[in-house]
Amino acid sequence: MVITIYRLYSTKNSSESESQGYIVLNKNQVQAGSLNIPETSKTQISNSDTKQFGNKQNSVSEKNADTLTSQQNQPLDFHESIPVILRDCGQLCNTSRHGLPGPYFDQIKAPIDCTALFKNDYIDRGHGLKVAPRRIPKELLDAYTMNGRVRVSNLYFNQQYLGKKAETSFWSKEMIDLWVGRAKNGTLQGTYYADETNALRDGLRHASSIKDGRVLVIGSENPWVEACALEAGAREVVTLEYGRITSTHPKVKTLVPYEFRMMYLNGTLGTFDAIVTFSSVEHSGLGRYGDGLNPWGDIIAVARAWCVTKPKGSLTIGVMYNYNTDMLRYNADRWYGKVRYPYLTTNWKQVYKGRGIQKVHVFEKDDI
Repeated sequence: MVITIYRLYSTKNSSESESQGYIVLNKNQVQAGSLNIPETSKTQISNSDTKQFGNKQNSVSEKNADTLTSQQNQPLDFHESIPVILRDCGQLCNTSRHGLPGPYFDQIKAPIDCTALFKNDYIDRGHGLKVAPRRIPKELLDAYTMNGRVRVSNLYFNQQYLGKKAETSFWSKEMIDLWVGRAKNGTLQGTYYADETNALRDGLRHASSIKDGRVLVIGSENPWVEACALEAGAREVVTLEYGRITSTHPKVKTLVPYEFRMMYLNGTLGTFDAIVTFSSVEHSGLGRYGDGLNPWGDIIAVARAWCVTKPKGSLTIGVMYNYNTDMLRYNADRWYGKVRYPYLTTNWKQVYKGRGIQKVHVFEKDDI
């Protein structure tokens, strides 16, 4: 099913929109921050939708979540989804905003409507196709490249996890405890070898809210990041991952995106002392793992994490980083530098720059 509601155009022919960094749509001149969306296109979340996704144990009905995830993974037309995402994202998705100099790159602030970001079901919708889109649609190229400021190369994968099982879908207590021990003695290989694991462990030592804290891990094919968080003293770890995972470790719980959303909306998710993500958010919105196309998917993922973090809580993040090189390798990943990293970490104060191929940075939640 293909429903074309809006046609997206480059902003280069509009001086007004170009100065604001917006994408202009010819239906009612819809713009980010001042959208006029027909009622039939607006996200509808009822109280009954959220109530069925939580109980006293903050758990979620797996059967209901899988059913609704399946319903959401019908073929998605970005002409329909992008205007609604922009409406709820507002200034957060305006990548022409200016920041102030920071220790490592500019620091940027923007208002965030947390409830709107979590109510918006387009953000978590899959593209619904058998094969991930092989090319960036020309209508979205300016948004993905920040009006040409980010270089594009091709590196294609089709690894659909959204709504399915994760790569390692069963995490036993014995395996996680073994990996915690290996992390402690510096030999845990993780996904990227021991040097990268130890670079993350070094970063976690500079994240003051990890010890005795409740930690959210964003993206995890296997529990090496969780093991590092537990080794650093976390009292509980909650993993958010596209694919469903079963954990038997009493300190490690797992959620898929729809569960995460519903628990936030019905008030059963709670807040976190710390966020940890390693080689994950850079994939968001590229379609590689079955997610829908969204040029701001990475920015929104980190903003949602900001929404569920306690005041002064920490963000530890490992992504490919080079100050002078921003790059989008479609659909594989993004590499961050002085252009996009400030927007990725909107409303997070820079604390520490560590080491590693996917260089670890630590941030503290900042007020708006």
